[in-house]
Amino acid sequence: ETRAGRFVRQHVDYPKTSAPNNRIYCNLLMQRRGLTRPRCKPINTFIHAPTSQLRNICGRGGRPVGDNLRDSNRSFGVTTCRVLPGSQPGRCRYRAATRVTRVRVACVRRLPVHLERTYLP
Repeated sequence: ETRAGRFVRQHVDYPKTSAPNNRIYCNLLMQRRGLTRPRCKPINTFIHAPTSQLRNICGRGGRPVGDNLRDSNRSFGVTTCRVLPGSQPGRCRYRAATRVTRVRVACVRRLPVHLERTYLP
């Protein structure tokens, strides 16, 4: 798996996967994307936008903020999943928060490879 491919697997969900509620969404997606083994990943953010829009942050759709980091010019819908205390690998449970926010990504060869953070403009 390439770094860019891992970024997509861990952080891109477009169109947003359907689930009865956001808590179930997080539990489902974290498991489906392989983020619950060998341990429950403590926090992960899914961005609900096409991969092409996220790639664009590494070009004209973003502005440099030092090193290989770039801030998106536009906001995206995101769901952030945080692990609940007492979760065990294989039975990880998450709480969810959704919002519309800008993102900061690390780019390598004009492709996003790491989600640094989300922030409000």
